[in-house]
Amino acid sequence: MEGKESLQLEQMGYRQELKREMGLRDLLFYGLGMMVPIAPVAIFGIVTVASLGHMALAYLLAIIPMSFAAYSYGQMAGAYPLAGAAYAYTQRVFNPHLGSLAGWSMLLSYVVMTAFNYVIMATFLQPMFPGLNYWTIVLVSILIVTVVNLVGIKNLSRINTILVIFMFIAVGYFVIAAASSLSQGVGLGAFTMKPFYNPETFQFSALMAGTAIACFSFLGFDAMATMAEEVKEPAKNISRGTILVCFGAGFLFILQAYFAQAIFPDFNNFPDVDAAFYYVALRAGGNVLATFLNMALVVGSLANAIDAQAGVSRILYGMGRDEVLPSRIFAYVNPKTGVPTYNILMIAGTSVVLAALSLEIVTSLINFGALIGFMLVNLCVIKHYYFDQQKRGPKGLWAYLLVPLFGFLACFALFISLSTEVLIGGGLWLLLGVIYLAITTDFFRKKPPVMS
Repeated sequence: MEGKESLQLEQMGYRQELKREMGLRDLLFYGLGMMVPIAPVAIFGIVTVASLGHMALAYLLAIIPMSFAAYSYGQMAGAYPLAGAAYAYTQRVFNPHLGSLAGWSMLLSYVVMTAFNYVIMATFLQPMFPGLNYWTIVLVSILIVTVVNLVGIKNLSRINTILVIFMFIAVGYFVIAAASSLSQGVGLGAFTMKPFYNPETFQFSALMAGTAIACFSFLGFDAMATMAEEVKEPAKNISRGTILVCFGAGFLFILQAYFAQAIFPDFNNFPDVDAAFYYVALRAGGNVLATFLNMALVVGSLANAIDAQAGVSRILYGMGRDEVLPSRIFAYVNPKTGVPTYNILMIAGTSVVLAALSLEIVTSLINFGALIGFMLVNLCVIKHYYFDQQKRGPKGLWAYLLVPLFGFLACFALFISLSTEVLIGGGLWLLLGVIYLAITTDFFRKKPPVMS
């Protein structure tokens, strides 16, 4: 089977250089690590306040557009099992110029995502260990993540498995403690539907605002497609993996949101909105649970940083191999470990700079690049399968036109809901990409280098 995948790469003009060692289980743990199963811990206060106490319903609605986007990634990974993901799909289905800009936008999302996790780790560890300096935590975290990625994907898979299992334990611990406290009269004091629908506070506009924020907890399943050249049977495993991870993580998010809201229903009285889940944990299980969940969030951020750095290094590898970026640096693969060493080191250096930004700025920039990538991948499915491959009829109409079209529209609705500041900042990043592309293509008179 590996020979078949290598042959498919060769037919596209590439050689199999990255080691194909990941099975479906490894891929699932990679995706879950990237999405962070305990993501609601970090954003509980923000989403609950925005949705007026309907975070569980917001997550339920968020699954819909994200599952359609996950479906489209799976479909394109089957057609083009390449490491560049959105970049690779767009440059082959549409044209190399648009593909380069797709890669450029996704690059912003992944680079900032890596730095975001270092900021989270430092922010949550400092209150627990006041003697530790912010930058000490950031630099040590970057060192650990970089070493893990440099030793190769096989070891990365093992570490992801351990970290994700730890986060599952944290979720289970919280759910059991919260259910026990709820049955003893804490919070709502009963298992009710109020976390999903409370007529006293429900507002549709508020629910949509909360859903828009909640959707970003799902960012990460797309990173599974960047590992296409290291996954066994990518056409089958990535298609299955993206959907399974999206629904699996969604279930965990809803579960945590339900019990958190049931334990602390008065969303207007959090002592600190940013640390709202900490107070939920105190009510549900005291200091032991609160400390454990705090550490679990740090562990989750570590897993996410490992995956984000791995993902963006593969996007750079794909762009370097196509000579959109200098190939001597970006397309280099260490012959011993089978990983793009220079790319990993560059992301580490960039993260040091980005860690100086505020958490709010870092978080907002992630959304811009990711949603552009999601929209383009949905459009790629429509053009490749429905128009180019002529896969029409009842099945084709649904699978290759309506489903990805809905995914595109849902992501577009989220994109235009971003703040003006984020749209301007992301737009400036895209402008830099356009300028670089113009210079390297003689002002678009030449196509960006791409192997056929």
